[in-house]
Amino acid sequence: MRAPSPEPSTSEPPARPERVAVIAIHGVADQKAGDTARAIASLMLNNPGPGTTYRQADCDTHLLPVPPLTSMVQQRTGHQDKNEKAATEGAAAQKAYVPPVRKAMRQSKTSDFSADDWISTAESDDAGVVRAAKGRGPLTPRELKKSNPDIAFSDYLLFKSQRAEPDHEAYEATRVRMTRDATDAHGQPVQQRIDVHEMYWADLSRLPGSVARIVAELFTIVFRLSQLGRDAVDRAAEAAGANKKPRPPSARRWAWLAKLQTALDWAFANLLANLFLQLLLVGLVIGGLGGLARAEPASGASSLTELLRRVLAVVVPVLAFWWYCYEARSKVSARIMVGLYALLAVWLLWTQLPAHWVVGVTWVALLVALSDRALRIARDRFPAARTWGLGLMALTVGALLVHVAINAAAAGGTDDLRHWVRAGMRVIEYLLIGVVAWWGGAGVLLIAWLIAGQTVPDRNAAARASIATGRLGLFVSLAAFVALTMVAWAVLTNLVEFGANNVDYRSFWFPKDGYWPDGAKFLRNRYEKSTQAFALTAGLTLSLLVYLVAVLVPSLFAELKVVFGTSEGLGLWLGAGYRRLDRFVTILTTASVLIACAVALLLVLKQCGVSVGGRIDAAVIWVSALSQSGLKPLIFTAATLTAAVSLLGGFLSRTVPGLRMPLDVALDVDGHFREFPRRAIPRARIFSRYVSLLEHVAAQGYDRIVIVAHSQGTVISTELLRYLQFRAEQKVDTRVTELWAALNKSRLLLLTAGCPLRQLYAARFPHLYAWVTAEDANGGGPSAAKVGVDRWVNLYTAGDYVGRWLWGPDDKSYAQVSVPPAWCATAEHEACLGRGAHTHYFDLDQAHVARWIDWMVTAPR
Repeated sequence: MRAPSPEPSTSEPPARPERVAVIAIHGVADQKAGDTARAIASLMLNNPGPGTTYRQADCDTHLLPVPPLTSMVQQRTGHQDKNEKAATEGAAAQKAYVPPVRKAMRQSKTSDFSADDWISTAESDDAGVVRAAKGRGPLTPRELKKSNPDIAFSDYLLFKSQRAEPDHEAYEATRVRMTRDATDAHGQPVQQRIDVHEMYWADLSRLPGSVARIVAELFTIVFRLSQLGRDAVDRAAEAAGANKKPRPPSARRWAWLAKLQTALDWAFANLLANLFLQLLLVGLVIGGLGGLARAEPASGASSLTELLRRVLAVVVPVLAFWWYCYEARSKVSARIMVGLYALLAVWLLWTQLPAHWVVGVTWVALLVALSDRALRIARDRFPAARTWGLGLMALTVGALLVHVAINAAAAGGTDDLRHWVRAGMRVIEYLLIGVVAWWGGAGVLLIAWLIAGQTVPDRNAAARASIATGRLGLFVSLAAFVALTMVAWAVLTNLVEFGANNVDYRSFWFPKDGYWPDGAKFLRNRYEKSTQAFALTAGLTLSLLVYLVAVLVPSLFAELKVVFGTSEGLGLWLGAGYRRLDRFVTILTTASVLIACAVALLLVLKQCGVSVGGRIDAAVIWVSALSQSGLKPLIFTAATLTAAVSLLGGFLSRTVPGLRMPLDVALDVDGHFREFPRRAIPRARIFSRYVSLLEHVAAQGYDRIVIVAHSQGTVISTELLRYLQFRAEQKVDTRVTELWAALNKSRLLLLTAGCPLRQLYAARFPHLYAWVTAEDANGGGPSAAKVGVDRWVNLYTAGDYVGRWLWGPDDKSYAQVSVPPAWCATAEHEACLGRGAHTHYFDLDQAHVARWIDWMVTAPR
């Protein structure tokens, strides 16, 4: 029989309190830096468990260096030395990354990740260090993409970011220090030191207060939804074998579907969008120069135009000379020559050129410069947008100048700005013909696209989800773009009509050889004809909106803490709505394509003078009248909002940030996949910051590390942990290998709340997130071991429209789990918190969430 243990000596020093790090990472909302850490600390302080108290010590911040996290390929090849060299290259290294034209054209059709450009580049850079035989050494990029596409995509984004030479950053991290006092099973006091660290990433994904940036990101989202759908279909086609050589017969239809999806997305983002940009440019030409012409006296002398010509004759050459001297820093002799050229330009502009040419060309040049600025912003997000935009702009401006010259010659060389107005109306006709031709070609592609999506073989669950994502992205992007452009045209039409008022015009095509004594009436006619299908477009878009509202209304009431119904009913209603969404989108997309083709056919028949019958004509007239009635309130609303945003946008953005929340949420999700601009890829920057924080925490020697993540933060955390664990196993570099070893010295645990991995990411992008549903942990779902944590607890509410359950069948119970946290047999565990939505997990009244965090802080191994 073993002798009893002696009583501990009172002279022995007390045991060191256990040190615990809680890493708080926020989700999609509008937090400020430090809010999430303080919210979790306050939640734990106000909801301690039985026999437990929390005492807050202090809250501080500290700066952490954030060196870019390089990809596995760069670590094997030593590419990081390029960054050290780039740091000494000065201003040249600060220039935005601009891909060559040919590369930009290829990138506009598909992601480099889907086109294997990344693989070929990486493997060529990796020559001599890639493993020589299968099963030996680290995986090559091609093998990585095949076995773990999600990890490969993260490494791809790091690879692309690092090749663009991003800047080093610093992160101001928030830390809240607390002390937890409790008693153990023997009644002995137990103390723990708990530090709550915050991983804040909103500033790397959200909007600043700039109104121009908000508008730019709004249009970016419109086009990015279509790209996300395209990428989902590309991955499904690749999984079906469409990229194999030779291509299996069963994959041919998949290849056609991917090509059609790519063609529609490309034509939409690069052609249709740029056609409307040219319409805006020409409309401003007509409005500006036509308004100036109306301000001139009726008798021949153009006093105002002549005054502007003389001012411009001096100002433009002088500014050009100053800019040359500032930029070129050339020799004195070169400056003298340029100065003489500037004097010659003053003489030509003052005495030789007609006033309407000087004023008109200057106005067009200013509009072209503004348009090019918009195209440069677009190029940072869509590589080929500026190339095609400049090409169409050159054709537009060239046609405008040619028709100005023709009009001036026909009028005997008179000095009249109305020549520009007539030329502008002729160019508008050309552009409208281009828009009609685009829709004609797109109609054929849309029909083929729908048929291909319905007839592809091997339509398993992942394939169906990918096709539905492609349809949803393209439909929402096109519908939103058409609605926005129609409203924009409605807002600008009064300005354009003002410039064309009382300017006679002979139309070229709308109708052929038609004479309009008043150009404003011609433009009004074009506006009404072009927007006569607005009611149909708005109706189809509103159908999707109404469906989503019907599905989400109970959850929105739960978001406002308006309680009615049961937790079970709330969860089942939301789940049924999401399951039927794909079918509804298919019906809506089919109806949209058929209606668009019917409208296009009617327009063609009408242009050809073919009558389609009284009832159809009456229906067209009714729809047109309904469209104009619907646009009138939108004109007033849009004009009011435009004025408010222009005057008060910066102030409202800073003082009422909640007004930007819908766009912020969309940007957070889109930013997780975004590849451009290369020097500011959100995921690469967030991963770099997160790794720096983990290194700082690991260096403190905590006994356990608990990651508490919400919403999008759960996706960021799980993907980074999967990536770090895989990379450490490959032993590619010492930085990540040592970091992972240091983290494993502590006990690593994960608590997620409102996690969208299954409900959103795996449902919309099933091939990239196959690991979420392919693993069989806890009845089917992601494995804690594959994420690299000892325990993974997932909390959700029944009405969470972003993320709910992770494990088990789809039709699981949504009854509230009322039992207190306890030890579970599996490493994965989840609990439904009952009625609720998405944004209140860390509110002070969430005692059950506090108990789960407390349990993870104290649970035994």
